[in-house]
Amino acid sequence: MRYIYHIYLLILSLFCLTNCMAMTDADLTEDAEKTTLVRVGDVAPDFTVELLSGTTVTLSQLHGNTILLVFFDSTCPECNVQLSMLNGVLDLFEGKNFKLLAISRGESLSAMERLVSDNDYRFNIGLDIDKNIYSLYATRHVPRCFVIDPLGHIIATSVGYSAEDFDQLLDVIENNLK
Repeated sequence: MRYIYHIYLLILSLFCLTNCMAMTDADLTEDAEKTTLVRVGDVAPDFTVELLSGTTVTLSQLHGNTILLVFFDSTCPECNVQLSMLNGVLDLFEGKNFKLLAISRGESLSAMERLVSDNDYRFNIGLDIDKNIYSLYATRHVPRCFVIDPLGHIIATSVGYSAEDFDQLLDVIENNLK
């Protein structure tokens, strides 16, 4: 039985390496450009997503707010670092016209319920089990963030995670809320 467990861990590790592969900054920037389907200035594609709570939300229903849309995969280490910061983002913009919507890319309800209970996340998580929503925005790479203004236009994006890039997104949100 241990042998099977070790093989499972090896396969899982290889999967993570190929899907969340560390790239040089130049490689990631070039590939991010190629795999991004929407750009700053575009109207954010509308969608309806089921939340872990069982309710649904449509992106256009959130218009009137500045929105941080985050696509992630719980097996991606960079995604988990970024997710760990999102409760603080909620606190930072509490009482302002701000909405945070994180969407899991291709993961099950049970996996997301475990993720939330293990980490005490307080933000909305949507389920994009078949990746139909993600495919409106990009073809590869997570984490991916889109800041959307109250009129529904994309005003900032990021691919991958770095503290500097994340701080820049927060600055864009803060300036947009003024």
